[in-house]
Amino acid sequence: MSIQIHDLHFRRENFELSVSDFEFATSKITAIVGPNGAGKTTFLKCISDLLHPSEGVIQIEGQDLRTLNESERARRLAFVPQEHTAAFNYSVRDFVLMGRTAYLPLWGTPSVRDLAIADEALAFVGFSPQADRSSFQLSSGERRLVLIARALAQRTEILVLDEPTTFLDPRHETEIMELTRRLSIEQKKTILVTLHNLDMAVRYADALVFMKDGRIVAHGRPDEILSEDLLRRVYEIPMQIISHAGRRFIVM
Repeated sequence: MSIQIHDLHFRRENFELSVSDFEFATSKITAIVGPNGAGKTTFLKCISDLLHPSEGVIQIEGQDLRTLNESERARRLAFVPQEHTAAFNYSVRDFVLMGRTAYLPLWGTPSVRDLAIADEALAFVGFSPQADRSSFQLSSGERRLVLIARALAQRTEILVLDEPTTFLDPRHETEIMELTRRLSIEQKKTILVTLHNLDMAVRYADALVFMKDGRIVAHGRPDEILSEDLLRRVYEIPMQIISHAGRRFIVM
């Protein structure tokens, strides 16, 4: 399921996001990268209808996002925030089950099928043995996995992840990105992800989008667009690209 952007503008004090025309590829991982304040999270939140642009159109498979009601949007696109603190001490299974809300009638209760889908999502992220744990007991890395499981329970074709690896140790960071790759390959999901770790972006993404000052500076496949000159222009510091064992690494 593709996402098309047309003449998008979002403004707040001392900042403007401006994207003329852009399309995210279907069933691919697109990593949005750039310095702090570049507008990466703002861009994702506009696409996810969490922020409302002052101008422009966002389409999913050609349909204007604004014409969809809340439940219809939730069946097409799932947003995973950087972090989430539950207000109530739900079990992990009950928290993931909330991903089925868009499919329930008003005042309806989850069906046997909804429970099965929630358990399937937990199994996919490897969290089935801990389904009865308290959400208050989870580490930061575990919360990220459970948030992704809740998004999977929505059964959407588009998954939007805002900096899912921030503050995680290397093992959990790799675990999250390997999971993202599996979702793209095995479930054919269109995945948008913001990342600060450029090495992870280059390693896992099918396409990169470089942003700076609310604008898209460059986009394309990593092997086609990544250069030391581009990195210098975007981050304003010298960086080197080193090839080793068939991979490219970025060092400062």
